Amino acid sequence: MKTEKEIEEYRKEIETRLVETESMDAMKYYQGVLRALEWVTTGIDV
Repeated sequence: MKTEKEIEEYRKEIETRLVETESMDAMKYYQGVLRALEWVTTGIDV
């Protein structure tokens, strides 16, 4: 199980990668990761 701090650091890393990527496929992948992370941590599907 990850701590809230570890989850927050991971979220920031993924958001940074999302902003810096040039590939549309990578953007979709990172957006999916963020959606899944949000659903797992809050139970809310965005």
